[in-house]
Amino acid sequence: MPVRLAVKFLLAAFAAFAAGCGTAPAPAPAPSAEPGACTLVLLRTGPRREPLSEAESKQVFGGHMGNMERLARERHLLVAGPYGKEKSDPLLRGLFVFATADRERARELAETDPGFQAGVFAFDYHTLVTAAPLRACLEAELLAMDEAARQQRARKPGEGLRGYVLATIEDGAAARAALAELPGVLWFAELDGTRAFVLLDATTRAAARTMLEPAAERLGAVRLDEWFATSRLADLPSMQRGD
Repeated sequence: MPVRLAVKFLLAAFAAFAAGCGTAPAPAPAPSAEPGACTLVLLRTGPRREPLSEAESKQVFGGHMGNMERLARERHLLVAGPYGKEKSDPLLRGLFVFATADRERARELAETDPGFQAGVFAFDYHTLVTAAPLRACLEAELLAMDEAARQQRARKPGEGLRGYVLATIEDGAAARAALAELPGVLWFAELDGTRAFVLLDATTRAAARTMLEPAAERLGAVRLDEWFATSRLADLPSMQRGD
């Protein structure tokens, strides 16, 4: 499957996931070991070498979409989205954030993905701790989708999605201090205990660099990646303040 077509299919799949994940109620997951503790899963290009046929692509990526929908309905999958064009590693494809800090449980959930099973994706697992209200954001998204379903309103492909930039910063402590008052930081998370994983209200890496410029000397090494996800993530700061 050509790379450009695969990216378009992934974006459509994530759009359909965002549009359809509220169609059925489900119980909330068991709480994590500590408040705000999750598992970040990075989706990378997998070991499969032979290209997928058109029929196989539809089956694999359709299954990928459906599996994300199921996991979101069950409140396991808090956040998901594909990486954009400008990224630090060409093998990066997307990410999941699961509502569990239990690595083995997160692995069980992630490996139900048909893309992983077909060798299209490989997964890297990381511990993510954040005070950002990701669970509340998911609930708001599901409620909005339920309302759209009641109104029998079909969402257009890409509706409700927007671009962001993810910043991975090696010195997490320095990043926390430097970004404390910086506008445009939508979530701050500790990554594997030492690094920072930050969602920026920017749509390009150039815009993100400009945003971070006032704190650049204190931040040190920063990796920037363009990323797509639900536009509701832009409401995280106001949700956290209780606005």
